[in-house]
Amino acid sequence: MSKNNLLKKGEEARRCLQRAVHDELVKKAKLGQDVIVNRDGKPYRIPAAEELLVQEQGGEYRVEKK
Repeated sequence: MSKNNLLKKGEEARRCLQRAVHDELVKKAKLGQDVIVNRDGKPYRIPAAEELLVQEQGGEYRVEKK
């Protein structure tokens, strides 16, 4: 497998994982659940809706919308 092909596969896997995390945040936000996130090396418990806003506004875990 060529280096370019590996890079494409890696990027595809990264986008797939980002979409899966985003979809799970949407579910948890609708249910009013919390999530645990890493901020400055420390775990924090925050509402999923809050993390979803951070993600959608281009925060630390940016998700490309379809």
